[in-house]
Formats: sequence, C-alpha cells, structure tokens
Amino acid sequence: MSVFIPSQIVALDYQNKSLYCEVIDACCVADPFGIASRDLCWVRPIILVDKMTEKTDYLTDKNDIYDLRFTSDLLWNIKDFRIVLDTEYIEFLVNLSDFEFDDDKLKLAREKLKLFIKEIC
Repeated sequence: MSVFIPSQIVALDYQNKSLYCEVIDACCVADPFGIASRDLCWVRPIILVDKMTEKTDYLTDKNDIYDLRFTSDLLWNIKDFRIVLDTEYIEFLVNLSDFEFDDDKLKLAREKLKLFIKEIC
C-alpha cells in the first residue's frame, strides 16, 4: 500500500484518461460488522486529462484538459491511485486558464467527473 500525505498529487488512471487529485487525507475505514477494513483516500479533483493518442505532446492540443477544481471531493480506494511526479502534473496545469465562475464551465466539469467515475465503476 502506498502511503500518501496531505497536499500530495496523485492520479487515478483509466483507459486513456487520468484524474489528477490533491490528497486531503488517507485513512482506514472499518467495516460496520468488524470483518474487514478498507483503505480509502480522500482526494480533491484538480484536472481530468483525456489523452487522445498514445504518443502525447503535452504542449499541444492533443489532450483534452478539464478543470475540476470546484467539483466534489472523492473517497476512493487508495490502491487505485499512483503518485504523480511534479513534472508530469505541471505540464498539464500550465494549460489551464484562470478559473472563472461560469455556470456552464462548472456544469461541464461536474459532468466530466461524473462520467469518468461511471466509466471506472
């Protein structure tokens, strides 16, 4: 099991998409019947990257990058995340513009996060 610390950046990968998140807390939650425990990670989504091709150029528009900074936090199995190096994450982050509180952008971000979670489940 990986040990994550608060403020660390982690990613949840599925097919050609990566959800980059900030760790809020990592915890162990006991089963109500005391049979087993689950290792969960409380994360705050930051960006969702849809990699269009296998050989991706991060500085071109071959990736769709969605700003998820004002969407819902997630509780997820800690084993599904991987630690992200700064160099990987920053290359995507610089492509984000300053966030504007636009209802359409917030709605799109929520829909993209919801769709990604549905695809995994």
